[in-house]
Amino acid sequence: MKHGRLLFLLVLLSSLAPAEVNAQFWKKKSTSDVQAFTPDQAKEKEEVKMVSPIREVLNKFNLQLEKGYGFFLYENELTDVSLVRNPRGDQLYIVPIGQESTSGPYNAYSNWFNDLTPTSIYRIDDDSQIVRTDTTSVIYKNSGRVSPLTLRVSFSLNKVDKLRLKTTGERVMSDKEMLRVGVGISTGALKFTNTVNYQEVDDRIGYFNVPQTKISTTKLFASLTYNAYTFMDFSFMLDAGGGFWKTKSSDLNQDLVTYDPFFNVGVIMEKQVSKYFKLYLRPSFEMRKYSLSDAFITTAHSLSLFTIDIGALIKYPTYPRNRHGANRVQMEHVFNGRIYRGRSIFQPQNPRTGQFGQNKKKKVKYGGRND
Repeated sequence: MKHGRLLFLLVLLSSLAPAEVNAQFWKKKSTSDVQAFTPDQAKEKEEVKMVSPIREVLNKFNLQLEKGYGFFLYENELTDVSLVRNPRGDQLYIVPIGQESTSGPYNAYSNWFNDLTPTSIYRIDDDSQIVRTDTTSVIYKNSGRVSPLTLRVSFSLNKVDKLRLKTTGERVMSDKEMLRVGVGISTGALKFTNTVNYQEVDDRIGYFNVPQTKISTTKLFASLTYNAYTFMDFSFMLDAGGGFWKTKSSDLNQDLVTYDPFFNVGVIMEKQVSKYFKLYLRPSFEMRKYSLSDAFITTAHSLSLFTIDIGALIKYPTYPRNRHGANRVQMEHVFNGRIYRGRSIFQPQNPRTGQFGQNKKKKVKYGGRND
């Protein structure tokens, strides 16, 4: 009898349980019991900036060091003077044009290369060789070597990331350079090959002895560089610059000399070693002029320089070097909420092959344990 009652209670409970579950399922839930999620109400950590803004600004600047090798052509065109060689041939000088037909004394100069040196001439012999520059073009020429050393600081303006602009509408700058605007200083000596300046007008006039065969120069300039074409790690750029130059006070008489602004144009062929280090060749052409003048006479001098510069460019790295033990990481990576680089500035930051061996080459064994 007891077993029958127990069986009856079990059957009754099993029949009531599904009904109670269904009732709970279909029962309408109160909105007061549900907490709606909205972004404003969500509490998240303050976002940590992964890149230092100071590094981003400093990365726009470039430090460039160039060493050049080349040659120059020198010309001294005489105008408004008469060139006189005395009959003995031991003295060559110039006088203001027209004075050669008058009686002395004359405003004569024996050195018009780096200083207007007065020469005491009281009489011009009848058999002296005289060339008037108003009827005959007289140009003295010379040539020599030049090896300038140049230090330049430039600021990079990058191209717009066109793909991102097209896909997202965001105007973000890419890593590819478009322009560099720079300023610099350069020093170098002009070393004349010949100890004389030669002319081809009259053999009887002869050559002009150069008082000084080495002239030390310094120039200050501004430059503009345009990235014309980039292919993989190579870039071809048009580079133009100009500014002011002068010589040592002992080389030219600074009281009489006037320097014209110089102009330089060249082509940069650049190889990217890493994002922060580049090497380049820069063939260029440059024009310089100076003149010496006093109350009676003016002489003009021009220099055409052809040089090839070997240069190196260093940028301040955007990301610091990881010093926290990630010594097996070569590529740029995120560590503790910041972006780091794993290699020196003289190595590719994201090498195309391999992920291991920052300082030593490590072989990766497939199907076995790595060394």
